[in-house]
Amino acid sequence: MSYLHRSEIKLGMTLNQVLVSPDGNMVLGQGTVMNEYLLSCLRDWNVKGADVIQQAEVEFNLAEIERMISDIVVSLTDNASIETHLQSAAQVHSEIETELKGIFLRARYQGIIPLDTIISLVNMRIYPSLSRKDSFIQLHTDGAAEDYLYRHALDVAFLSGYLGRWLGYGDSEIWNLTLAGLLHDIGKTRIKFEMLSKPDKLNLEEFNIAKFHANYGYQLLAQTGIVPNVVLDAVIQHHERMDGSGYPYGRSGTEISMLARIVAVADVYDALISNRYYRKGVSPREAIKIMMFQMEGQLDTHVLACLIEYVGKLDGTNALLIFHDLAM
Repeated sequence: MSYLHRSEIKLGMTLNQVLVSPDGNMVLGQGTVMNEYLLSCLRDWNVKGADVIQQAEVEFNLAEIERMISDIVVSLTDNASIETHLQSAAQVHSEIETELKGIFLRARYQGIIPLDTIISLVNMRIYPSLSRKDSFIQLHTDGAAEDYLYRHALDVAFLSGYLGRWLGYGDSEIWNLTLAGLLHDIGKTRIKFEMLSKPDKLNLEEFNIAKFHANYGYQLLAQTGIVPNVVLDAVIQHHERMDGSGYPYGRSGTEISMLARIVAVADVYDALISNRYYRKGVSPREAIKIMMFQMEGQLDTHVLACLIEYVGKLDGTNALLIFHDLAM
């Protein structure tokens, strides 16, 4: 390993230190493998140089693979093509879920949040995949209930990042949204596993205990000292509701951060379509119907409308038809 000037840092090199953006909103952890986007970040941040390992310590350059895949146009009328791409996305998701399981178990039993590993996952596997249509489709495939905690964290990371992109946010905000989505439920590692895996809905006492996961997540991440404040706000506020009916503080409207509102929509949608210990997931259309009518006034309408538009494209249906169907 060695210190190199910014101009000497190339694709595939691995950071051997932590770098933080000037505004404190983005962190590149030790172990981050450089890709084109991250090299542009170094230029934008006016980083003079950094300690790097010149040979990436990975079996293959996933960033290169992601770029090649993102150049392939997935045709919604080509079933064979869809199947091939879904298999590729499923493999990537499965690998990330396995890593997330290790991260959550370390947080549960050791009280350690391996942020370098988490940030590397965002930088190298999740963020680059936001350019892939098949990654969005993959979120709608069935998953085992026992893997819900890890799969849900990954799904919400993807959905939050997608929503940020669709809403026109910049790279830094999308990165923060992706990280917030990935970590929004990390506080559940402080909740007894027996409660999380209960085969039926929680009773009132159990629900009140489970609600503390937002606070726990904030505390776990805040003590690291390097998680951006906008991400911390999204983690503790992702169960707040626009009408003030949420928790932990009953905030409403503009009191809730924009990133938290986006993560909230992603969180609710994925929770509804996912298989849980106590019920099977509903269809995307049924999830949207629940969010529009049973949760009326609770979610940011602009963010929800954005989600509805893109869910409508899953089967090539115009989003306006979804609104029409739901209103029947």
